[in-house]
Amino acid sequence: MKTIKVTTPENIEVEYTLAALGSRTAAAGIDVLIQMVLIGAILITVLLMGLTPAELYDRYKSWVIAISLLLIFIINYGYFIIFEMIMNGKTPGKKIFGLRTIRTNGQPIAFKHSVIRNLFRIIVDIYGVGVILIFFTESHKRLGDYLASTIVVAEEKREAIYDIKLENEKVNYKYSLSHEEYQLLREYFKRRDSLGEKSNRIEKELGEYFVDKYKIEWPDYSYNKLLVELLNGIV
Repeated sequence: MKTIKVTTPENIEVEYTLAALGSRTAAAGIDVLIQMVLIGAILITVLLMGLTPAELYDRYKSWVIAISLLLIFIINYGYFIIFEMIMNGKTPGKKIFGLRTIRTNGQPIAFKHSVIRNLFRIIVDIYGVGVILIFFTESHKRLGDYLASTIVVAEEKREAIYDIKLENEKVNYKYSLSHEEYQLLREYFKRRDSLGEKSNRIEKELGEYFVDKYKIEWPDYSYNKLLVELLNGIV
């Protein structure tokens, strides 16, 4: 599978596996299926009210048009934005196939990135342009990804993922990490097993970054404990 190297704002290089066209298409198919189910649920609700769609339209013509357009917009456009925000760059389809949308600098996507990439999903990429771009471009991006500066990556599947949690420690927040720094550390520990020999170099670069930023006195032979303690607010 194709990989891409991303340099974070902290100048740390992280390697990701790009999501392939097949997995992205399959994930999109599941999301479309869920959208169809939601639309079907709305139609069933209308029928349970004892009115046929035609009768409902005759009685409340303007309201039916307005509400229908709003619901279609929310399901077709808002669906992806809502899930990408609450599931950290994932949708139900992406979660099933282990995919996630991130920014090209490795940081989690924000609301504006999701709005941009999904706007072009429904006005351009839906006509096949996105599939063509994903297939022929080096970084497997569709137009919305280019404009929003995002990429879709495949998350490694492992039996165990680091869930760092130190017990019985006195916590103080002398060094308050930014959201981006916290996410970077979380990502490092989640991916450490798959990095192989690169993990030592990345650990050293992360350690030196935080030691320099917070002026921490720490031996340079091992930064692992420092990174764990920073992640948990111990130091």
